Amino acid sequence: MASTYSPSLKLELIGAGDQSGTWGSTTNNNLGILLEQAITGVQPITMSNADYVLTSFNGTADEARNQVLVISGTNSAIRQIVAPLVEKTYIISNQTTGGFAITIGGTTGVAVTIPNGITAQVFCNGTNFYSSQTGSAGNFYVNGTLLVGGAQTNTTSLSVGTTLAVTGATTLAAATGTTITASTQFVGPGTGLTGTGASFTAGNATLAASATQLLGANWTVLESGGYLYFRYGGVNKMRLDSTGNLVCTGNVTAYGTI
Repeated sequence: MASTYSPSLKLELIGAGDQSGTWGSTTNNNLGILLEQAITGVQPITMSNADYVLTSFNGTADEARNQVLVISGTNSAIRQIVAPLVEKTYIISNQTTGGFAITIGGTTGVAVTIPNGITAQVFCNGTNFYSSQTGSAGNFYVNGTLLVGGAQTNTTSLSVGTTLAVTGATTLAAATGTTITASTQFVGPGTGLTGTGASFTAGNATLAASATQLLGANWTVLESGGYLYFRYGGVNKMRLDSTGNLVCTGNVTAYGTI
């Protein structure tokens, strides 16, 4: 009876009664090389401005079996790492030059995009690839700088102890009765604060107003020179100073409680 191979890791499955006197070599290869690749293997991949198909072999070392793929090379567009459509997890590090994202996926189905300079974990269910990191079940603490690359909406509460660095357009959307707290500073191009009954709290200064007063279409919030400014009609009206105090920089009519 001939050997067969496992579907995901392609380990050699010895047929009943086969490989008498030599089965130990096959077992050592399965356990000592192929399984180690799947659990601990770090595979460098060099792209050449084209999609890259991972090697995938029965019973011998290959690229697709490795746990970690470190992608380098130079791309002038988004390129794909083409992986086998089998159940497996990967850690992908996009270290390519050129500034472009890469994707990982099969020849069919859904692929996952890995931005340039980012390391992410993905998995395949045999048909599609998915991100393994789409949220947190509990509190999530960031001990360094938090970088937000796309448009972000906050619908509950946002407490910033040091710096929130935003590289894409950002809307801080507060639900009714929610407080968005800026303990130190916001860094980024924020496009405004929206939400009925929201308030900004900083240090000992609180400004509360309705959507049509503080939070209307003419009000925006932006960071400049280390300060968080409240603008009305394109003119700076108030700012939060470095100690969290609210400072008027223009004529302001108080509709709520200051």
